Amino acid sequence: MTNKSLGILYMLVTVIFWGISFVATKVIVQTIPPITAAFLRFFISTIFLMIFIRKDIKYSKKELIYVMLSGFFGVTTYFLFENTALQYTTATNGSLIISATPIMYLLFSDIIRKTFSHKIRYLGTFLAFLGVAFIVLNGRFVLKLNPLGDILMFGASFAWIFYTIFIEKLHHHDNLIITKDLNFYGMLFFLPFVFLELKSNGTCPLFELWIQPKIIIAFIFLSVFCTALGYIWWNKAIRLAGAKTVTNGIFFIPIVTVIADAILLKNYPNLLTIFGAILVLLGNYVAEIRD
Repeated sequence: MTNKSLGILYMLVTVIFWGISFVATKVIVQTIPPITAAFLRFFISTIFLMIFIRKDIKYSKKELIYVMLSGFFGVTTYFLFENTALQYTTATNGSLIISATPIMYLLFSDIIRKTFSHKIRYLGTFLAFLGVAFIVLNGRFVLKLNPLGDILMFGASFAWIFYTIFIEKLHHHDNLIITKDLNFYGMLFFLPFVFLELKSNGTCPLFELWIQPKIIIAFIFLSVFCTALGYIWWNKAIRLAGAKTVTNGIFFIPIVTVIADAILLKNYPNLLTIFGAILVLLGNYVAEIRD
């Protein structure tokens, strides 16, 4: 097996885990308060990473700020929005909205840098957002007047954009060590939010956690496979197959989530969801035709 083939294999395994992660999170937040659930996920993953990644980086003061900001946006803020959103929307919707993040980053980056990408990229952007519109509205705006979960998921998407901006400034450091440190700081930033959430709820979720095997399994899956190993394998894939090939793999995440959501949670997609998914994937593909 060539290095590129092995890299694609790492990428595909990670994509499958990340696609199912939306379903696992949906299962957890039905029992555990969403902020507490996110904190526990990164607490477990941080311990796992610290055990297996023993090296450290001596950051400059500016680099340490970038690491902390990356942890705040890429871990704390992102999952505050995502876990809360999944209380109000389906795992499929969440995955599809997040899948549009690369396209949203294109627009945001062009505005900030005052540059213009190729027209083909903007065409892909239009198709992707049209697909997201089909997913988000999908008749619910008229029938239920409750698009809250989808709006919150867009908040997660924008948090990931800011994370990308800050993490790019740390590209010269070891990705695995950066991942460990991001998990650590992101976990710490969760603490005040967890305190406020548990105080407002008046109960501790640990009792419900330990008596439900499906919750324990979901936490192990999210913490070890999706968060710790997921980032390790994704970085390994980039080194073996190249960033462009591996990054395109993120566009398969919605497909995995739609399948997992239907099989595990019985949330079967309707025709509008399928059509929107096709447009999102097509838009992402078209946008990648030109660098």
